[in-house]
Amino acid sequence: KYTITGIAGKENFVSLHVEKAMMNEEIGYGRRVLQVLEDNGISFEHMPSGIDTLSVCVRQEAFEQHEQEVIAGIHRAVSPDLIELEAGIALIAVVGRGMKEIRGTAGRIFSALAHANVNVK
Repeated sequence: KYTITGIAGKENFVSLHVEKAMMNEEIGYGRRVLQVLEDNGISFEHMPSGIDTLSVCVRQEAFEQHEQEVIAGIHRAVSPDLIELEAGIALIAVVGRGMKEIRGTAGRIFSALAHANVNVK
């Protein structure tokens, strides 16, 4: 039995990073951000979030066609303190049935990425 059974990756994403103080107190904040993407025909691949931040990873090709509309729509929908864009993002996934049982697996994965000069965000 292997701890890790696969690694997959996709390139050419844009990360839309949205910040607003006390975002977590606003009901429906994430839904409203995603609604702007839906209204522009853009699906999302990944959406990490925190108390005051939300990032949405979308395909760069789809986003570039609607960049200004999306940014303006997010401003109207949620009044963020800040919106930052970062293009050229790649997403990777490491999978395996034994990963959750073996302590230190995530640490070894991140260490290997660091040794390969890959920045993790």
